[in-house]
Amino acid sequence: MHWLLIEGNDAVGRPEKPIPDPVSPLGRLAVSLRNGRRGAGLSYVQLSERTRSVSPGTLQRAASGAALPKLEVAQAFARACGMDVAEVTRLWHAAYQGSLGGRAASRTNAPEPRPDLVKDLPDLGAALEKLRQSKGAPSFRMMQYRARNAGKELSRSTAYRISHGATPTSTDCLEAFLVACEVTPRERTVWFDAWLRAQRQAVRAHQDADGREDVRQIESVVADTGRGRVSQETAVRMLRRAGFNARERYRHFEAPWTVECMQCAATFRIRLSDVVLVRATCPDCPKLTEHVREAWAELLTNPSGLLSRQVVRALRAATVLPARLQRDHLDVPVFVADRTTLRYLQSGTWHPALEGALRRHIRRSFILDVLLVHDYDTMSAPRNGHRHRRLAKAAGLVDSPPDTTPAAQEQQSRVKSSARNQSRAGRETAAASGTARTTAGSPGSWKPTSNSGA
Repeated sequence: MHWLLIEGNDAVGRPEKPIPDPVSPLGRLAVSLRNGRRGAGLSYVQLSERTRSVSPGTLQRAASGAALPKLEVAQAFARACGMDVAEVTRLWHAAYQGSLGGRAASRTNAPEPRPDLVKDLPDLGAALEKLRQSKGAPSFRMMQYRARNAGKELSRSTAYRISHGATPTSTDCLEAFLVACEVTPRERTVWFDAWLRAQRQAVRAHQDADGREDVRQIESVVADTGRGRVSQETAVRMLRRAGFNARERYRHFEAPWTVECMQCAATFRIRLSDVVLVRATCPDCPKLTEHVREAWAELLTNPSGLLSRQVVRALRAATVLPARLQRDHLDVPVFVADRTTLRYLQSGTWHPALEGALRRHIRRSFILDVLLVHDYDTMSAPRNGHRHRRLAKAAGLVDSPPDTTPAAQEQQSRVKSSARNQSRAGRETAAASGTARTTAGSPGSWKPTSNSGA
C-alpha cells in the first residue's frame, strides 16, 4: 500500500518520527496527511502560512499519528495541500471512532435503545442519549458537522441539550439528531413514532393536571364538611338523586365507587365527580331500552301467528314506555290511549308472546311484569274515539305531532292542567284486570322509547 512507503525527511531534511500504528484508523489519517504534504512539497512552516491560523507544531502533531487532531485542523491541513477534504474528513471520523483509548469502541458495543418502549418525554431523552453512546458518543461538534453535511440544522448546544434530557422541539430537530448519530432512514420511523407518543402523553398529563384542579374546586363547592370534602351521607344522597344505589362505602370524590343502577339493576363503578358533573351513565340502560324496543317491534309482526287480529291492532295502537329491570323483575309499561285498546290488552293473552320476544333479545333471567298505563277524564266522556290519541300526542307520548289548531291547543292546555290537579289530589286511575298490573299517572309524566304507530 502506497501510504506505507512514505517515510523520510521533511522539506528541510529533518526526519519525522515513525507513525506508531500505520494500519489503525488514526494511523491511516496520519499517513494520508503526510502523503499530502510531501506531494505538495511543503514544509510545516509553509503549510502553516497557507492555513493562516494553524501553527507548524499543531500541523506536525496532526500528522504524527500519536493523537487525534481536531477536525478543523485536519481539514485545514488538507485544503492547504490541495487534498480531497471529504476523504480526509471520512478518515478523521473513522479515527475518532477507534480513538480515545478505546472508550469510543467500548461505547459502540453498548446495547442500542428500544424506541418502541418509550412512553413519555423522560424516556425519550434517556433513549436518545443511549443512542448517542451506542453510536460511539460522537462529539457535539462532530454531530453538528454530520447534520450539516446531510442538509440538517443541529447546533452543538442543541445536541448537548438533547443528550442531557431535553426533548427535540420538532421532528426536523429529531431527524437532525438521528442523522448526527448515523441512524439510517429506515430506522428513523420508530423514533418518530416514539417522539409523537411522548408528546401526546405530555398533552394528556397537562390536561389531567388541569382536570384535577377543576375537580378539587368543584368538590369544594359541593362539600358539606369543614375540610372541603363530601361526607358519606351527602355522597349517597347525590348518588340516589342521579339514579344509583351505593354497593360499597364512599371513599373520596375521585375514587371509583361500586354502584347499582336503580333502573336496570346493573352493577358498575363510577366516580362521584362524574355524578356531580352529570357524566355518569349506566352502560346497560340504553341496551335494555333498545332490546325492549326490538322485542316490541318483533311482537307487532306476530311471528307465531297466535295473536288475534284485534290484539295485534290494539298493540299497534299502544306505545311501549321505558322499561325498568330491578333485580329479576322486568317492568314493561305500555301506554294505552283509548278504552277499546285497554279492553283488548287487559286479557293478557299476548304476554307470553311478548315474553318470548324479550327473552330472544335480553340474555339474562327475568320475571316479566307488564303495566298498562292509562288515565281517563271520567268527568267528561270523550265525544269521539280519537280524543285520547290526541291527548297522548299533546303529552309527548307518541312521535307524531299534535293538532295545531287553536281549539286543539286550548284542549291540550286544559288536559295538562287537569293532569297536574289530578296528581296533587292523588286521584286513582282505572285498574286493568288480568295478569297485567296497571299503573296510574298523567300521560305527560312518561316519555316513550318508541312509537308503534296506529
